[in-house]
Amino acid sequence: MQPTGKLVRIAQGGANESFELGQPSINLGRAAENSIVLSEPKVSRRHARLEWGDGGWEVVDLSSSNGTFVNGERIERRQIGPGDTVQLGDCVLRYELGAVASGEADETVLLESESDLERTLADATVAIKLSQVEMPRLAVRMPGRATWELALDGDEFTIGRAGSNDVVVDLPQVSRLHARLVRRGDRFVLQDNNSSNGTWLGPGRVDEVALQGGDTFQIGPAQLILKEPASPDDLTIVDGFSPNAGGTRRPVVIVPGVMGSELWLGQERIWPNVRALFTNPDLLKLTDDSPLEARGVVGDVVVVPNFIKLECYSRLSDYLQESLGYRRGEDLLEFAYDWRRDLRGSARRMAEAIDAWIERSGVKPPITVIAHSMGSLVSRYYIEHLGGRHKIGRLIMIGGPHAGAPSMLAQLATKVAFLPFGLLGERLRDLVASFYSAYCLLPADMVVVDQYGKSFGILEDETWLPEHLVPLLRNAREFRRELGARSSVSTVSIFGYGIDTLTQVHVQRDHGGHWSQLRMVKESGDDTVPEHSAILPGSEIHPVQQHHGALYVDNDVKMRLKLELMK
Repeated sequence: MQPTGKLVRIAQGGANESFELGQPSINLGRAAENSIVLSEPKVSRRHARLEWGDGGWEVVDLSSSNGTFVNGERIERRQIGPGDTVQLGDCVLRYELGAVASGEADETVLLESESDLERTLADATVAIKLSQVEMPRLAVRMPGRATWELALDGDEFTIGRAGSNDVVVDLPQVSRLHARLVRRGDRFVLQDNNSSNGTWLGPGRVDEVALQGGDTFQIGPAQLILKEPASPDDLTIVDGFSPNAGGTRRPVVIVPGVMGSELWLGQERIWPNVRALFTNPDLLKLTDDSPLEARGVVGDVVVVPNFIKLECYSRLSDYLQESLGYRRGEDLLEFAYDWRRDLRGSARRMAEAIDAWIERSGVKPPITVIAHSMGSLVSRYYIEHLGGRHKIGRLIMIGGPHAGAPSMLAQLATKVAFLPFGLLGERLRDLVASFYSAYCLLPADMVVVDQYGKSFGILEDETWLPEHLVPLLRNAREFRRELGARSSVSTVSIFGYGIDTLTQVHVQRDHGGHWSQLRMVKESGDDTVPEHSAILPGSEIHPVQQHHGALYVDNDVKMRLKLELMK
């Protein structure tokens, strides 16, 4: 029987977190390599574990300093049922039946008053999937098909077009029994089976090759990615890491996405402050003389109803520092920027920040950039147009909206009013419409279809925007054309799959070109960025079944980062 249920962390004054329990063993604690990270001082580094068995879930205390409590009673081991609470230090989690619903990350709510806002924020939840990652897996991506994974829990797996294979790739370019994966010790060996079109690893055709975690091989047009296990011990350097002993650790720059950097006015932190965003939006409205300054990445769980849900960006840096030995400000730079502004200006500030960091800390290129969401676009512009290609050796993009995020259309279409957000929701919509950056997130491909079946690009069509906002759309159009469609440095695209994500909008257009919503189409993605949009052409890929705002804290992603950085 598969693990089921979810743990909902009840936050005090902030957003809740909902963890879907999809793996049979789940560690909880303060250390960044745990499946559920609870970064409070009274929580031990490895505090407790959830174990799935025939009777359901049991909570096991791992000799923690302050104990583990179920329904207020201290325990060493205890089975839990629906409604039971588990307390570790000051952190309280409630066990519930059912999975994290696909729509839990993107439901639309009416916000007519401040009381509506308070109720919504009290129930606000960031959905996080805890999928099976403690055994090796093979991820499969085929053109026009949903991405999927197979747990490699045996010694041999066949791959081919025939339905009898363990991995069925039913494409005409694939032989009936095309290849095999064979376990040899703790490694997997890929063997071609005299296939007609061959098995490819990188640019070369292979007959037999030992694979490493993160390797992508190709059979016909299908891409298959080997994933290594991601248990807590796998995610950390248990015995330390010494560059002097022959290893190298690549210096890293982290670039967050929209709303991922703190904004300050003098000594007052203006963002994050979700309530002020709705009740006093002028604080964040972008003007030519806006005095706000970006300082550091956001360290809070952030939920903006009808717009975005984000895990703490600082947890990504915490993982690199605690588990891989990085040092903030030395070989790890967190690049904060004003996410409201023109992305080209943010890319220029990124160039200045990296140059100053190199001079101050003495780090030497090549540097690895880890960018989430909109940060991927900023990083790409820096690399392609501002000399970054001479300093950046590897670009790791997590949920990057390379072809845009269709969901942004609902936020910016003030003239069309796609979704009923309510009075406070309209304030947010007007605020977001003032951001130059928001228009850069609009889908660059043609995802809007009218009643006659004609598709058109919303970066080109200007009829859906009020006239005073059209210059911002044109600015985004120019940015996209300058950005291009490929990267000049080695790149990997980490993308979410398996979660309903807006991919297409059908509209009704009148003779004047003005339009209104007919219906929305959802396909596979990370709830914000569709699969195809998050894959930059020519890049390596790494699919993860996770929500957009939690991709960078996912243990599957952490394992890939460890493989990328510890070389």
